[in-house]
Amino acid sequence: MKSALLYFFSTILTIASLSASYPNQPIKIIVPTAAGGGHDTMARIFQRAIQEESLLPEKMVIVNIPGAGGAVGTRKIKDSPNDGYTIGIWNPNALISAKLMGITNYDHSDYEIIAMTGYTGLGMGVKDDSSISSVADLIKQAQAKPGSMKLATEIGTATHIIPMILGDQADFEFRIVNAGGGSKRLASILGGHTDISIFSSQALINFSASGIRPLLMFSESRIPLLPDTPTAKESGIDIVLNESRIWLAPKGTDPGKLEVLRQALKTAIESPEARKQMENLGISPVYGDRAAVLEDIERMRKLSEPVVAKMGR
Repeated sequence: MKSALLYFFSTILTIASLSASYPNQPIKIIVPTAAGGGHDTMARIFQRAIQEESLLPEKMVIVNIPGAGGAVGTRKIKDSPNDGYTIGIWNPNALISAKLMGITNYDHSDYEIIAMTGYTGLGMGVKDDSSISSVADLIKQAQAKPGSMKLATEIGTATHIIPMILGDQADFEFRIVNAGGGSKRLASILGGHTDISIFSSQALINFSASGIRPLLMFSESRIPLLPDTPTAKESGIDIVLNESRIWLAPKGTDPGKLEVLRQALKTAIESPEARKQMENLGISPVYGDRAAVLEDIERMRKLSEPVVAKMGR
């Protein structure tokens, strides 16, 4: 008991000491996508909130490193010096998918998990004039003509695995088309090259003006900004998944520095302006600690592993 108390007070003193000296130079935030996407938008919301509220004494600088479905940027985060001056933002579904599919040889365990700052729903969308009007239509058409339902995806990412989970539960298979990132999947559907794809609720809201109609959501309950879109559960498909935004640091980053970053993020998410911006984008402004992130990851792993094993056979 005495040693535990000594460790506790020692940690508090270390954090207090670091708070006075860290950071003393700008902190780089690596975003593994091009500018303008969901992760980039989230990073910029927190960058502004932290700067405007003076939550850190130094600026945060965003560096976009797109490529290979996020693998280029996430590897850069992993391989950066663990001095607290390079962190990144990503989502656990993508980390797990890339490792399970053999795209990367690393996952969340190769980083220090800082925190989760919000999540967005995930759902599937079709072209406005698509004959697929419901989940029942999707299943009926896909089962009637095996291999005819063309899925726009990005191989090795969550946009690949999650629809495979849906197909596995509903007893049909998609025809996979490696279209690429969100805007490319949008173009593929609108151009008539594919029938359906998975998007975040944020993207489904943004893309609705372009001609995409949300078909279903994988959330626990209906999304307030998409009230007419049913959940997979309502349609008899037992899949509940969100896409959270998590902050990562290179393995071995000082715990005290991580705590300074956590406090900044935790305070920033309470900013009325930051919350308003997130909610307007369909992002739930919920802070989660490392344990919450690991719970999220375990949920995705349990759903994904059996399906990936079947794909490998």
